[in-house]
Amino acid sequence: MTSGNIGARDDAAGTHAGLSIAFATTGVFASMDALTKFVSATYSAPQILWIRYMVFAAYGLAVTVRRHGWRALHSNAPVLQIFRGLLLCGEILIFIVAFRHLPLADVQAVAGIGPLVATALAVPILKEKVGVRRWTAIGIGLIGLVIIIRPGFGSFEPMLLLPAFGICGYALYQVLTRVAARHDHPDTTVLYTGLVGLVAMSIVGPFFWQTPDMNGLLLILCIAVLSVLGHAMLIKALALAPASVIQPLSYITIVWSTILGYVFFDDLPDMPTVIGASIIIASGLYTFHRERVLGKTDD
Repeated sequence: MTSGNIGARDDAAGTHAGLSIAFATTGVFASMDALTKFVSATYSAPQILWIRYMVFAAYGLAVTVRRHGWRALHSNAPVLQIFRGLLLCGEILIFIVAFRHLPLADVQAVAGIGPLVATALAVPILKEKVGVRRWTAIGIGLIGLVIIIRPGFGSFEPMLLLPAFGICGYALYQVLTRVAARHDHPDTTVLYTGLVGLVAMSIVGPFFWQTPDMNGLLLILCIAVLSVLGHAMLIKALALAPASVIQPLSYITIVWSTILGYVFFDDLPDMPTVIGASIIIASGLYTFHRERVLGKTDD
């Protein structure tokens, strides 16, 4: 939910603490995904997301209004904020459906292409410069994605296109979040993210509503709480350590997802998925390395 680390501590203790929190955050998000996969077998994606947004919007409204009052609702770029919110809402819906039909590790392996897509989108939207080495890394990462999806082969799984589309939407959302930071305070951006999603799902959700039993409601609420907790932890980690240090840890989610997928769903990624994911991770880590060393200047 945040696009930077303004006021981040650069000392070693702060970086170590930020890394520890970021590592724990990957476990929180992986647990949320595993729980989502379990619950989505019974309840629809719009219903799950509607309840998630109820909790998220309530949390964002309480925190933001307490800090800034109702003036936090004022945005200097409302159209951008609304589009961002709808984009994130659609992306999460896609991933909930993907988790229902695909192994956790496979979804996360495809999602690993996200940082590379965000780097590519930053060129036309943010006018950032990306040199030949990072373009090469992006191209190699796309090869890894093709290895996982395997279009044109007998083992091609069309459902793998879902997380591919979803992560492209999330990459665009991240880039637009950085654009929004030029116009609004981060708390206003967070508030709009929650409220736009809540309004959108309040329109769609009732058509998919299935009254949950107590266990189902508690599980969906746990998903919502884990979502809020994970984003709060990520924001805290970014306040303690540089984003270039924190972001590569997101790939640990693939490891968590593999473990949880095997333990709870008896799913293990096949060899092409492992190879493709390894290529994507290597490409992503190299991109992060270049951005950190060069300060996002052309190489």
